[in-house]
Amino acid sequence: MNILLVEDQDDSRKTLSRLIGMRGHKVTQVATAEEAERVLAADSFPFLILDWMLPGKSGIDLCRELRARQDGDEMFILLVTGKTDRADLEMALEAGANDYLTKPIDLSLLNVRLAVAERQIRDLTERNQARIALQQSARTLTDILENTTDGFFALDYAWRFTYVNPEAEALFGRSRKELLGGELWQKFPELRGTPFEQNYRQVMAEQAPVEFEACDPRGTKWFEVHAYPSGGGVSAFFRDVTERKRAEDDRLTKGKIESLGTLAGGIAHDLNNILTVISGNIGLAQLEAPVEEKNLLGCLAKASQAAQEAAHMSSQLLTFSKGGSPVKKVVRMSELLAKSAHFSLHGSNLRAEMDIPPDLWPTEVDPTQIEQVINALMINAREAMPSGGTVDISARNVELDDKPGALLPGGRYIKVAIADHGGGVPVGMATKIFDPYFTTKPVSSGLGLSISFSIVKKHGGMLHLEQSSPVGAVFAFYLPAARAEPAVVRTVAGSGLSSTLQRILVMDDEEGIRELTSQLLKDWPRSRAYAISIPASSPLFAAVIPTKRRWRNFCNTDSAGHYRNRLPGAIWRMYCNAPLRLRKPSRRSSARSCATFPARQ
Repeated sequence: MNILLVEDQDDSRKTLSRLIGMRGHKVTQVATAEEAERVLAADSFPFLILDWMLPGKSGIDLCRELRARQDGDEMFILLVTGKTDRADLEMALEAGANDYLTKPIDLSLLNVRLAVAERQIRDLTERNQARIALQQSARTLTDILENTTDGFFALDYAWRFTYVNPEAEALFGRSRKELLGGELWQKFPELRGTPFEQNYRQVMAEQAPVEFEACDPRGTKWFEVHAYPSGGGVSAFFRDVTERKRAEDDRLTKGKIESLGTLAGGIAHDLNNILTVISGNIGLAQLEAPVEEKNLLGCLAKASQAAQEAAHMSSQLLTFSKGGSPVKKVVRMSELLAKSAHFSLHGSNLRAEMDIPPDLWPTEVDPTQIEQVINALMINAREAMPSGGTVDISARNVELDDKPGALLPGGRYIKVAIADHGGGVPVGMATKIFDPYFTTKPVSSGLGLSISFSIVKKHGGMLHLEQSSPVGAVFAFYLPAARAEPAVVRTVAGSGLSSTLQRILVMDDEEGIRELTSQLLKDWPRSRAYAISIPASSPLFAAVIPTKRRWRNFCNTDSAGHYRNRLPGAIWRMYCNAPLRLRKPSRRSSARSCATFPARQ
């Protein structure tokens, strides 16, 4: 052990040095306090022996100065004095001496003092090492807390902030200087009565950690919190998980809509077959009924109208189930947005604020279906602002990275956001707004948003509630961008069915539909139809009309080439799975006048 001996008398210094050296210690000797200070500046000594009376600065003054240093408690100081008065000895201890030794020095008493000092120095060294390790650990922990991506704060037993890291400052929107020393409930009174207060008080009362997720009082952000007891108070790590919660909600909504869509598609398909027969036969009855039977014709008209309304609902179910089969073409979204906004807000007390860059990428979509999506969102905004106001419509080019678990694959997209300034969507309803038939409006069908979700998904995009607060809601949808430019539309005259049409082939797997279509066509001059399935061979037909499903199956068989070769001059037409709509033929009408086949969906 290194010992510094400060003694101005040469004989005493040498004697003490020899006696101490006999115990195996290394002794450095100096004669004045000033020399001792220079030696201490260059080296460290755990044990100092100071003479009280020194030339210049006294040993007791040096003792006081050493104890005042930052590392002053890391050394053992033995004060040697010729004074034996009790008050002087108490002064030595008050100055910071650990022990004292009176002159003349007794060898046995010196050995006892040295033995005591050695034991205390060992204990002191261990404590100092533990303290240094603790300080280093505290510095490391502080560095971690200062640089972690999670927010962290600590509260004492009186709910006062004792520590706030930089990330917590950002999440709180307050500086640590403003928060430290302040009470949590005074700085954030809006937390009272929320899950935050309930869980923090639980941690304080039970002295047990708690993990929970909660939305802030404004309903705009979700936080994941890990709170635990610490030093009689509460400490907590927390992070913003709003995007994760939104992704989870979107994934849940997507799964529910896919499941319900499968069910809705099956119901709509079977319902359409039934409605086709009902509507067609009502139409035939209207044509056959005498003109003077006003009551009968009125009843048939009401039945026809009801069937058409049922057909419209069935069409909505089909669109919801699979978004329809989009007939895509490259368009400019800016034109669609402007057109749809003008149409949707016409006659209302709302106006649209458009924020669309001129370099917005084109996109390949079905314009009719995307207009339906925009119209549904605009109607939603109208209902949210019955007193009028502004609907903000913006569009941006975005490039998404291909990340694991992402709801959309990486690539170029157009993001369209429609924001209202109404009351927002309540937190409890945010996960239900895309459910079919869910609505808070007394006169709404509840299908607008669910169909829109399905349409956008069918286009390879995503529709979601991006943000909601008491000052409004923002709906956004993404559509893949196209690299091609919109094509110039040219009108080309097409040939319809010839008025000399004599024979028509009708194909459908439903016998009732085959018979109905055949009956409709037979009733008109110069036409003749055969209600049959696909035959192995048949006479020539001038037109072939399969249903949408049969068209797909038919074109995937060898029969397609067979009929194409055998009927080179035939006109091929297809009608979809939707009820037939009849119209009264003119005197010069051909066979095709009796039924209008809906456009392919």
